[in-house]
Amino acid sequence: MSNPIFKKVLLAVDNSEQSERAAQKAIELFQVGQISEIVVFNVYNTSDLDVTKLSYQEKLDEKRGNSLITLKQFAEKLDTLNIPNEIKRAGGDPASLILDLVDNEGDFDLIIMGSRRLNKFQELALGSVTDKVTRLVNLPVLVIK
Repeated sequence: MSNPIFKKVLLAVDNSEQSERAAQKAIELFQVGQISEIVVFNVYNTSDLDVTKLSYQEKLDEKRGNSLITLKQFAEKLDTLNIPNEIKRAGGDPASLILDLVDNEGDFDLIIMGSRRLNKFQELALGSVTDKVTRLVNLPVLVIK
């Protein structure tokens, strides 16, 4: 690989079709020499967990386990293509945690993420992770629909 434009890329994933397409685009960019390394990041949403419930820890462990399964599936795909990668996960608000990771590591050149197709009401009521990230981050974001 000569001199890639994006050395370290953050690939934000979940178990959606959009994440699959985002991963495929990251693979294509690596294969044409535009990316050196991919950090695959999954956020398991903990906003629906009630810490006062006895089942809290059990549900949290389940979310963590599902997150690890998702990450391993993406990492295995990258490994079979000999693409340097690292996996990371965190629990909480997805947009905030993506922004925190970018701010704390500071060496990402690009974020690649899928975008769910929310209707206007859902977008207004819930907000979009992609929208929040693209508005608040200071580096390029490739949004895959």
